[in-house]
Amino acid sequence: MATATQGPEVRGGGTTPQLHGERLELMLAGMVPSFLGLAGLIVLEGPADRPELNQPPAVILSYFGEQDTVIFGSFLLMLAAVAFIWFAGSLRAALRRSEGDEGRLSAIAFGGGVAAGVFMLAWPATNLFGALFAEQLTAAQAQTFYLFGDVFLYPAAMGASVLVAATALVALRTALLPRWAAWGSMVLALWLLIPPLGQGVDAPENPAPWTGLAVLPFVLVWTVLIAVMLVRRRERDG
Repeated sequence: MATATQGPEVRGGGTTPQLHGERLELMLAGMVPSFLGLAGLIVLEGPADRPELNQPPAVILSYFGEQDTVIFGSFLLMLAAVAFIWFAGSLRAALRRSEGDEGRLSAIAFGGGVAAGVFMLAWPATNLFGALFAEQLTAAQAQTFYLFGDVFLYPAAMGASVLVAATALVALRTALLPRWAAWGSMVLALWLLIPPLGQGVDAPENPAPWTGLAVLPFVLVWTVLIAVMLVRRRERDG
């Protein structure tokens, strides 16, 4: 009898730290991308004085001349993208547990998150390399580097749409998230797919509010909200 009684106690003691670690990882994975992304934008928009896309080439070359500041801000944004990919992996695990079966939607969500994260990595990378090679660039070449980076925002929005939509579908089928969060996620996913029709060169910097690019920053807010709700759900379920 003594042996049978001790067995569950040992297993329970090992499970609790593991669950605590999973919750902490999910919470951090959801929050870190937003903090790093905000920090990177503050550095680039503040000390580096990031110019608008329609500024003359000489202004953009001068921006790349703020080498260390641009590199640091761009590196923070790249770290945010890496953290976002980590979040996609943590979210996949949570979706997979709830979905069961072959986990088709959780795999789709993970694929969309990885795609979005890769394009988010590429977006600031062009700024980083522009700053690294600022002394070798002409003004026209600097402008090309600068403009090229924002091209990656469009596919990043589409990849994020896949992540958000698949998460919403799992939540609607399994009640993993509150219904308002699931339906709100579906609206966000569809919104991310709206193309910037009728806009000029400044569309990535100043997108019309009805386009997908206008709500792309809210994906990072979405990661925080989803992480908080999933952690609370895990705490209730034990």
